[in-house]
Amino acid sequence: MGFFTKIDYNRQLRQASNTTATFSGSTRFYEDFYVKSPIFVPPAACNNCLACSTGDTFTIGPFSATSASCNVTITNFTNVTGHTPVLSIGKKPSNPITGTSGNIYLTASTLQIKRTGLVAEGFHGSGNDLLIDTYGNVTLGSSSSLRYKKDLEKLPSNRYLPLLDLPAYKFTYKDSGLPGYGMIAEELHQLGLHELVGYNKDDEPDNIHYKLLSVALLQLIKELHNKSEKGEILEDNTTKVIDYNYTTNGEYLIIATNPCDVLLNTKKDKKVKVKSLAGVNIIPDRGFIDNKWKSISLEGDSCVELVFVDSLNYWVIVASDGVKDS
Repeated sequence: MGFFTKIDYNRQLRQASNTTATFSGSTRFYEDFYVKSPIFVPPAACNNCLACSTGDTFTIGPFSATSASCNVTITNFTNVTGHTPVLSIGKKPSNPITGTSGNIYLTASTLQIKRTGLVAEGFHGSGNDLLIDTYGNVTLGSSSSLRYKKDLEKLPSNRYLPLLDLPAYKFTYKDSGLPGYGMIAEELHQLGLHELVGYNKDDEPDNIHYKLLSVALLQLIKELHNKSEKGEILEDNTTKVIDYNYTTNGEYLIIATNPCDVLLNTKKDKKVKVKSLAGVNIIPDRGFIDNKWKSISLEGDSCVELVFVDSLNYWVIVASDGVKDS
């Protein structure tokens, strides 16, 4: 059976199936336009749609055998989840869902664009990312230029320290069955890091702004670096066992098994603990220890912890046993 459409109030057109109708000039459809078989603008035969789609199809331009692609195609596929509409530009539409009930896999997007038809960023000036929000709107990503910003305010230096306690997960998406890796939006929300969370229309945590998360992690790295420079981070898992004269090189705990000298290196260490099992001389590379001693000695089975204080410009003893001044 062909299609039947109302051209205007005075005349009607009935078109038999498997035949061609050509509309010249402008054509307006003031009521619903139903398609029960592939329709093409301009008309052209396309047996490929039988292989591409399991539903109704609307195509602008014919299929190209040379490039094996379509111009613009709107179609739908029948699968275990019902009818799935697909819009493809510059390529043959692909079924986005495969599998059987209870074992469904997402293999393509419902919006499909030929990659070679996209301009690379930087080809015509700088570009912005395209984003899809929680409502399905395609939006242009924000700009980084100062020209578009005002009310600049530096973030607190310790704002993102709670991220250190946030776990990452391996998981499976319920809808597609595909594996994933990442964090949980609700956990970021509970930490009060709302600027890193996307919310749905009910103000429920829905997704994580991972691009903004990279900015937060950069801020966190800077904070940890500053703490390291000040000697506020303890590297308890960094241990060095020595039996010879040694210059500290970023370790937190040094264990000397034979008599030797240990030279404190302020370029690598701000906090050092030395455990002596057989007698050790500790020599600072800058200033005097406690502003008194050129060096200190440890007897066997004794320990000392030292911190370099930048404002004093010398090492100080914060904990010790068995220390002898030299």
